[in-house]
Amino acid sequence: MPRGRVASFAAVVSLALALVLSACAPVSEEGTPSSVVSQAGGGADADHADEEGGGQTDGQADPEQETTRTGPVAQYGGPAYGDQGTAEVLEDGAWCKTLAVFWGGDQPVPAGVSFTFETAVVSPGGLTVESAVCGTRNADRACLGLTVAADEDGIFCSLLLRPDDAFADGTTITFTGTLDCPTSEVCDQVAARKVDPGPPIVVNDPDGS
Repeated sequence: MPRGRVASFAAVVSLALALVLSACAPVSEEGTPSSVVSQAGGGADADHADEEGGGQTDGQADPEQETTRTGPVAQYGGPAYGDQGTAEVLEDGAWCKTLAVFWGGDQPVPAGVSFTFETAVVSPGGLTVESAVCGTRNADRACLGLTVAADEDGIFCSLLLRPDDAFADGTTITFTGTLDCPTSEVCDQVAARKVDPGPPIVVNDPDGS
């Protein structure tokens, strides 16, 4: 074949080959070859990252919440308490109630544990309870705000009571407070103890009126 025809034939073949290769490449909307993009957080790779702990979490638990329990004293294995008799009259409209406080239960209380009596819950009402040391029955500290450590026992504390017009005999007092522990496991151990806190404190008018 003459050289001119060979050169012309080669040019045609090259052009045809270029057109074929161009047609095989994926084309983007702008007409240029597109590339494969991996979206962060999507697909099987992201699922695998979550399984390995690389995904988002809800955050760590608050260590302080793990070592405290707040609620009714009996709910978390707190100290038991016993009524020391009829309220004493301090003056008109002011009475004093004395309680004995002690760690009960079927298991000893671990070292480092304490319980704080924070609130007196009165039912049905008609009585205000205040923090005070009062009376003649060996109370040497107020019950409200009292913190009882694991190694303390045989405590006598007192409550200052102020009845109003809605007061009725048989009004009861129970307590809520906070259990503090060295670790969450110790708090669970204390709460699991079998403790009989005794009946609610019953208040009657000491004058009988």
